[in-house]
Amino acid sequence: MNETSTDRSRASRRRDGVPLSAARQQRILALVARGEVIAVGDLALQFGVSQETIRRDIRALEEAGGLRRVHGGAAPPATVDLTARRPVVERLNVERDAKLRAAEAALPLFADGMNVFLGGSSTMLLLAEALAARRPALSVTTNMVDIATVLAASGRCKVTLLGGLMNAATRTLIGPQTLEALDRQVFDLALCGASAIDPLHGVLGPSEWHAAIGRAVGKRSQRLAFVADASKFARTDAHVVQPLSAIDSLAIDRRPSPEIEQKIVAAGIALLLPAASDGA
Repeated sequence: MNETSTDRSRASRRRDGVPLSAARQQRILALVARGEVIAVGDLALQFGVSQETIRRDIRALEEAGGLRRVHGGAAPPATVDLTARRPVVERLNVERDAKLRAAEAALPLFADGMNVFLGGSSTMLLLAEALAARRPALSVTTNMVDIATVLAASGRCKVTLLGGLMNAATRTLIGPQTLEALDRQVFDLALCGASAIDPLHGVLGPSEWHAAIGRAVGKRSQRLAFVADASKFARTDAHVVQPLSAIDSLAIDRRPSPEIEQKIVAAGIALLLPAASDGA
């Protein structure tokens, strides 16, 4: 279908000083960030423009590094961690050994009597299993059903499971009720997972919800730590969960490149490595 002059005019018209093409492209990036291939035809129908207009948008966004052109549509850039969008039961076996080492690196952060928050992710579930084996006496709040079950069964932890809407894929509770419950608590320590770690932007996640709960937990914790395998330094994602300046500790499975480590240390972050790591 050929693009008409009316279509071109509509595509370039401004609203509140912002080009509609720029606003449309931001929406396309948000859709692609969900981890799926989006068809050109579907985007054209959604935005009420021609397919050629959408193809131009996709070309521009690819040149800017925001997505990849694929046959008939657009996909996330290759570095986006699509694993973070898969069910947690599938993610448990992706880089499992590295996640276990990162969880081991985080264990020295815990001491008997602490009040802690554990975020929901495959890495955090492995950390909960390591804590259950170590059996420290903790008060634990979490929004992940599996973490609550594992730590409650240890017999040494007082466990609070936050309320909210159940996300079957991640086995976590989400939504306004979850954030409201967090507003009534204060933690000695909070630990969360990450789908990507960027030396400039900080810890990244796949959705606005990850950013929202990350902000809420950060405000309510005396110390904030993230646990992730080092492959996350080679990835990116759509939403900032926390900037580097807000993070106290980072537990990872192996030492990152000298350039990345320098930026982490410069941000005042304590880098935690498992005991067997070289230079730990």
